[in-house]
Amino acid sequence: MKQNLGMKSMDKVVLFRLFLFVFGIFLLALGVTTVIKASLGVPTWDVMHIGLANKTSLSIGRWVQIIGVAMVLMTSFLEKENPKFGSIANIVLVGYFINLILAVELIPTFEGIVARAVQLMVGIVLMGIGSGMYVSSKIGSGPRDGMTLYLSRKLSISVGLARTVLEMVALTIGWMLGGPVALGTFVSVFLIGPIMQSSLAFWTHQIKRAALTA
Repeated sequence: MKQNLGMKSMDKVVLFRLFLFVFGIFLLALGVTTVIKASLGVPTWDVMHIGLANKTSLSIGRWVQIIGVAMVLMTSFLEKENPKFGSIANIVLVGYFINLILAVELIPTFEGIVARAVQLMVGIVLMGIGSGMYVSSKIGSGPRDGMTLYLSRKLSISVGLARTVLEMVALTIGWMLGGPVALGTFVSVFLIGPIMQSSLAFWTHQIKRAALTA
């Protein structure tokens, strides 16, 4: 009987982590599309994705998946580990959610600069919170988050600083590809990392609490 209760408790924790993984990815995709709709500049990686999408017949979501696979393979090589299923699932879900949200026009388009500025900030916050949520689940970090954690450990710097450095590198590459760069792009560079770090710490604590009270 005790063993059965223990298994049920573990199942609840696993379900909680799975929820954080999927919902966190959805929040990230929602944040990306919200920022795109604000039309005040997109986050660094999306500068690259949109630039590539504009030059090819592939969608933004598809380029998210292609670049994501490349990042996962690079991180796996550096970590000397095989790619994790969760990371691949992460890439597929992010691209799918972005295309879906754009297709159903879930996010409205505003004309006023103040409304668009608010929309930009909301999108950036959603991206940071979503990233921290699914990374905390440890089911599969995103392609950029896996590299962020690797750089944090390798260089002995904070997760927030590692993410900011990575965003700056992506920004440079995206700009060279002709992607859309504006004020919102630079705002996202300095905000996404710290927000992600706070979200990661918060949800990691919540998972520990769930495990203790299960």
